[in-house]
Amino acid sequence: MTYALIWLAVTTAAVFIAAAAVGSVRDHVTETPAAMVPTTTNPSLAGTSTTTTKPGLTPSTTGPPTTTTSTTTTIAASTTTVPEVSTTTTQPPAPTTTAPPPTTTVPPSTEIRSYDLVGGSVTVEVGSNAVRLAGASPKAGFSMDVENSGPEKVEVEFKSEDHESQFSGEFKDGVFVPKIEEEAHDEDD
Repeated sequence: MTYALIWLAVTTAAVFIAAAAVGSVRDHVTETPAAMVPTTTNPSLAGTSTTTTKPGLTPSTTGPPTTTTSTTTTIAASTTTVPEVSTTTTQPPAPTTTAPPPTTTVPPSTEIRSYDLVGGSVTVEVGSNAVRLAGASPKAGFSMDVENSGPEKVEVEFKSEDHESQFSGEFKDGVFVPKIEEEAHDEDD
């Protein structure tokens, strides 16, 4: 019997609190629905959802966002439920930043040149008073040694038992000058 009286008192108190909450929220209910913006949910708040809305605004209008938090609570006593309680808070507008205009840089013009030697091939990238080794590959039976890969000069050497090929290239008086030397080795040497 004591438990029944305690249950009745707790249930009555819960119904009274719920009725008072509904009465305080009733004054804030409007006829016009708010425009919806994407919903953000925080999983750590069980039974609570947060929705950001901009009341009375069209998508092309801007203004400070309004956050509405709705909570539904159900009390497991008989069939009594507590209706929704809503609170509204307004956040200040986000700061506005202006990005600087993009800049475009035109890279200096370069030219790719390839040279075929007895011992292999050399490819260089020639620009304005600068040269860079873009690639080199020895032919079968030759080894390769890159002595300088730029930007002032490129030097590559290919060697085999009976032949040596050398490539060098550099700028002289503003003009790129390639130089190729081929030297055969006699077996008697």
